[in-house]
Amino acid sequence: MKKLLLLAMLLFGTMTFAQETFVRKYTSMMVTRNDVEEAVKAADLTVVFNPNGNRGIKLYYGSGETAEYLQVSDLTEGTTTGGYKYQLIELLDKKDGYEISLQLFDDDGVLRLLFSKGNTIEFYQ
Repeated sequence: MKKLLLLAMLLFGTMTFAQETFVRKYTSMMVTRNDVEEAVKAADLTVVFNPNGNRGIKLYYGSGETAEYLQVSDLTEGTTTGGYKYQLIELLDKKDGYEISLQLFDDDGVLRLLFSKGNTIEFYQ
C-alpha cells in the first residue's frame, strides 16, 4: 500500500511540474516562407507557457496584440540531425481554430513555430 501511495504521489508531482508556468522573452526573429529564410529582424515577444497552470501558450507582442493556443498533444522530445535537443507540442489557436507546432530548443532557448511545410517563424532571446 505504501508503494502505491508513493507511486501516486510521484505521478501527481510529475503532472504538476509539467504544467508549471514559465515565461520567455524574445528580442529577434526570422521568418521562413516556402523554405526561403528572410533576414533576422528585431522582435518584442513575451511567451507564457502553461498560463494559470493550463496546458497552453500565450503570446504577448510588443504591439499589444496577444495570441492564445491550447496544447492538443503530449510533449515529445527529439534531437535534430545537427544534434540540437528540442521539445515539441501541437497547439490549437483558440481564436481561429488552426493547428500549429511549437518547437522549443533546450540549449539556446530558440522558439520555432511551424505553420506548414517550409513556413516557420523562429524567435531568439
